[in-house]
Amino acid sequence: MSDNAFPAGPVFGPDSLVIDIDGSGPPGPADGVRIRPDAANTALAADGRPTRYYFQPPRVTVAPRGGGPDLDFSATVTLQGPVGPDPEYLGGSCTFSCTAALPDGAEARIIQKLAAHEHPDPPARIAALFAHRPGDPAPELLMVPITANAVSCVVEHPPTGPGPLLMSVQGGPGGGIDILARSSFLVSFSPAAAEAVVTNLRDAAAPPFLVRNVLTEQFDTGPSTLETDVNVDMEKLHGVFAAAVPPGEPWPRGDAAGAAFRAAVAAGAVRTRVTETRPAGTGTAPSGNGPTTPVGPVLLDPAVAAWFSDSDELRKSVFGLVATSLFDVTPAGAPQPGQGEPPAPAWWTEVFGDARVTLKSESPTGGVQLQQSLITQGTVTAEHTIEGNLAEVAEAARTQLDKYLTVIAI
Repeated sequence: MSDNAFPAGPVFGPDSLVIDIDGSGPPGPADGVRIRPDAANTALAADGRPTRYYFQPPRVTVAPRGGGPDLDFSATVTLQGPVGPDPEYLGGSCTFSCTAALPDGAEARIIQKLAAHEHPDPPARIAALFAHRPGDPAPELLMVPITANAVSCVVEHPPTGPGPLLMSVQGGPGGGIDILARSSFLVSFSPAAAEAVVTNLRDAAAPPFLVRNVLTEQFDTGPSTLETDVNVDMEKLHGVFAAAVPPGEPWPRGDAAGAAFRAAVAAGAVRTRVTETRPAGTGTAPSGNGPTTPVGPVLLDPAVAAWFSDSDELRKSVFGLVATSLFDVTPAGAPQPGQGEPPAPAWWTEVFGDARVTLKSESPTGGVQLQQSLITQGTVTAEHTIEGNLAEVAEAARTQLDKYLTVIAI
């Protein structure tokens, strides 16, 4: 065993192996957990070291209470007394915590399946990185490295009901980045919302909340070096951005900016050409080249290039390229009460900091095109959104409603 092989991180690109595990909470189909191999697994296996794999959290679930199997969810609702056949709801609140951790025992089952190759064939592009062989050290399984976690709780409004479901949500927008991290929320109810929550729980249905985590996940190019030629049609890009956020209005940071960037790529306002260069003899390249074929440069597979074109590195490059031409950037004012925003992702902060950003009203004319080349070797970050609708609470309330709902008449 030498000291030349070290884990690099999960291989970049859209490809993964899906392994089904038994989900926690309500009965139903198993959770499909996406597994990505380490970009250096070929070298790790050849060196006699454990191969390494990474799972992407599949969904958000309600966390257990400390020291027991009960869920960390509690709702309290007040009624006007005396309570008759048609109770008058006054309001209420609930607290709950969520996590992206896998169910107990899931990681051990995944490792067993990886070691025994009890899983579907991996996509051809990454198949050689599933390099565990009989007699090798047991594979290692980690969560995909997460560098940021923007958390939100969205109230789902049904089309009909006793009245508008007015709720206020309090909770830190910056979630944890490790496997055991929890995000906690306090939700206050209007009378109509309180009635909806009670009705749902008594009917063994989930409360009308949706928890969303936008994870910034970190990947690695391994031995590969990527060169991206970026071409921006300024007039077309201004049109796409204006459709997303009208000129003069402050740009929301983070997810909305990412959605506008994806729309610009789809409309052809941002075009990319991504090539890969890889040293000879370093194993199967992520683009599918053989172990002894010198690579350099070759075009990436379209699906891999599309994934990379939506990475944080490309977003930062394009927004930085057009910042002074398309945007007015001014120092941010003091935040007003109730106007807090989710934390900006690192790529946005590196371009604009905490400044107020608005699109200029005048669009560039004359067919202005901007070009830039970007060299990437090593880490690549990309966003991955997971959600949870508190289905576990619905199933628990079916048999243990009193543990999760308290009704007080006053």
